[in-house]
Amino acid sequence: MLTRNGTDGRVYGGDCNLVHIADGKRKEAGAAVAAFIDSMMRFNAMKAGKNADGVLCPGCYMIAGFNSMLELADANGQPRKELAKTMAAAFAKLSENPEAGGTEEINVILDND
Repeated sequence: MLTRNGTDGRVYGGDCNLVHIADGKRKEAGAAVAAFIDSMMRFNAMKAGKNADGVLCPGCYMIAGFNSMLELADANGQPRKELAKTMAAAFAKLSENPEAGGTEEINVILDND
């Protein structure tokens, strides 16, 4: 069951009922997911007899990232609207400051509708 027993005003952060990525390791975890998607795409291209050394299709890896978040939200009882609002705000913030890069924390926007 998804709980919201976060600490320091955070929605999920520090909730002992949830499984977490260790503090300071979230950028590393994101890099590992990206490396997996990269290797999967290149392996599939190689299996299909296509150039596996080229530039990855941004549409494909964006779709994979999007779909992976939906799968995780659904599997863990997170409302899709909460996921959507949170990620929309996070990407809007990145759009304003593209050099900011990855993060260790995100402002979760609750689904209060």
